[in-house]
Amino acid sequence: MNTQQQKYPLSMMIFHSLIAILMIAAIVVAWNIGESNETRNLHKSLGVAVLLVAALRLVNRLRFVKAVPESVNPKGSVQRILEKSVHGMLYLTMLGIPVVGWMMSNAFGYPASFFGLFNLPTLLDKNPELGRTLKELHELGANVFIGLLVLHLAGGILHFIKHKQNVFKRMMP
Repeated sequence: MNTQQQKYPLSMMIFHSLIAILMIAAIVVAWNIGESNETRNLHKSLGVAVLLVAALRLVNRLRFVKAVPESVNPKGSVQRILEKSVHGMLYLTMLGIPVVGWMMSNAFGYPASFFGLFNLPTLLDKNPELGRTLKELHELGANVFIGLLVLHLAGGILHFIKHKQNVFKRMMP
């Protein structure tokens, strides 16, 4: 297989990097929300951006399904099952965490706004009890994402150190 076939399409590289930056930024901002409405609004805006970019990323992934490099893990191996499971759950969290945050915001009686430029449609009526449950689910989702991100990076590092395969290059222009 030549080097070009081993790389992801440029659009996939861009979406991969964008979503990573946005998700990490949203989590870092969330850790610093406190009582600040400005910080909370920034977190919501980043969440809306994550949702929009994740949706576009998924569409792009489906568009280029045949251009995705073959896994370096053997078919049927535990490593390949883990790889596919982690990737699937990362997509689920990229989409699910922002949707739960959007519903949580609505349940607390607030819109999900994108930097004040527009609000996402209201999905739920105000219901603070539901809002608290959604808040716990939102935070759990973020913690699961962090765990998945660690596994994702650990898999790449393992391939680099143990198998002498630099899988990181496949996602770099």
